[in-house]
Amino acid sequence: MQICTVSDVDPGTVEGFTVDGRDIAVIHTEAGRWFAMDNQCSHGRFKLSLGEVFDDEIECTRHGAAFSVETGEPLSPPATEPIQTYPVRVDGESVLLTL
Repeated sequence: MQICTVSDVDPGTVEGFTVDGRDIAVIHTEAGRWFAMDNQCSHGRFKLSLGEVFDDEIECTRHGAAFSVETGEPLSPPATEPIQTYPVRVDGESVLLTL
């Protein structure tokens, strides 16, 4: 299903969208790769769409926990639990998500 268009998320940024009642963070890396994950830090229950993207990591700005955008695994404390990720692909101008 389409979650957004490529123009909705600039390279090196993250944006939040709601799909089927789920809050999803869509990440577009500087390298042009696309990722999607639940839009909530597993540590502080803070929206990851308010975070910052660095290479293939997203950092929650509330307490500084970083996560792999590819696997959702925590890369730095205080987070210890992974975040659910979802397959994403780009088809033309559409960013498509599989829940």
